[in-house]
Amino acid sequence: MLANYRRLLEAQLQRQEIRQAIEKIRNSHGVFRRYPTVEDLANLCQTGAQNYEDKDAVLAILLSKIKRETTLFPLLHLILWESWARLFNSKRKSVPASDRDELFSRLQVDFFHTAVEYPLDRRPRKIDVNLILDTRKKISRWQREEAVRSERDERFDEIETPESKRTWALAELLVSTVFPEEKEEYLLDRIYRGVINKLEYGLIVETQVYKRMNLKEWARINGVPHATARSWLYRAKLALRRYEEANRVGDRRP
Repeated sequence: MLANYRRLLEAQLQRQEIRQAIEKIRNSHGVFRRYPTVEDLANLCQTGAQNYEDKDAVLAILLSKIKRETTLFPLLHLILWESWARLFNSKRKSVPASDRDELFSRLQVDFFHTAVEYPLDRRPRKIDVNLILDTRKKISRWQREEAVRSERDERFDEIETPESKRTWALAELLVSTVFPEEKEEYLLDRIYRGVINKLEYGLIVETQVYKRMNLKEWARINGVPHATARSWLYRAKLALRRYEEANRVGDRRP
């Protein structure tokens, strides 16, 4: 996983626009000329490297550029690769193997947002350390939120209330007693009526109507946690149930 992603970043640096952007920085900033290759820049930020002034200067220049145009983000990522990969390896121990792809994707997103939002004016020193620590905080907060959401959904699964049982049973009935094409038409009508949104429509159509994928596959493809997708599905079915109850179940022309 790490090796493949690093190769992807290295390949991105060969793109013409990125090479031109790096060359422009090198021509404009003397500190970059002291580190002519990506490997030299990465060594500057390796554990134990002590040229703190150059390190902060290089990172400050890159971050100021990335705030305006994200072209140089792959270069920043490779410069901090060692610390970023160490963070992933430490976090992966705390999640099941089945969730590591999701963790990996989330870590990429959180690192990107940390770089774009970094407050250079307030924290101009120890930038490499701050970027990784801020990313760690983001990913830790996400993990806590996911744990709470998962626990809530597990409680729902384990202690099905009469209300939740009725919601699932009636909603299943509403989308299972007609042919798939009619189910889809029925759900489209509920979009127009504001009962569900387009995302919920796609979720139900793919996982419940045509059953082209299960809920976990849908969540992965759409870049959301499995527990979140389940919550969305439950809320959509609850909305359908309440709408049908308010407009007489079985009447397709309310």
